[in-house]
Amino acid sequence: MTNDRQALLRTAIAAIRHCADAMEARATDLLESLPTAATSEALRANALELAAGLKDASGRVTFELALLQAELADKKAVAATAVKRLSAMDATMMAAVAAMTDVVDQLEEAAERDERHEPAFVLVIEAAGALLQALGEARAATEALGAAMPSIPTCR
Repeated sequence: MTNDRQALLRTAIAAIRHCADAMEARATDLLESLPTAATSEALRANALELAAGLKDASGRVTFELALLQAELADKKAVAATAVKRLSAMDATMMAAVAAMTDVVDQLEEAAERDERHEPAFVLVIEAAGALLQALGEARAATEALGAAMPSIPTCR
């Protein structure tokens, strides 16, 4: 692998690690803050379930990333495989963030009906925004790596 591709691989790995770490941190913040935030019990339960899902996804990605790095170091994985695996990690994190949509909408409606519910909405929407930004950076780094890889012929 050329030095440019190695640098792109390191950048993609670092971006995915940053996103997974951000997801872990935001999930922890939500799990600590939501129990005391003013909102209905049903919405609180949904938001806490969402936060647990974020924490689970970040843990799975962190594990997969460590496994990939070990395989790359032992030369058991190649860069082309790494692109596919990094893309799968991006998809795992995107699915966890996408799950936030319904809860954000429900919390927004609750906050519009009663401003006391606004802090819970703000907690979740700020987490979603930060995670979308980190995820965008991770996806861009993975796509840059994929674009730099030679195309792999497929059997037809």
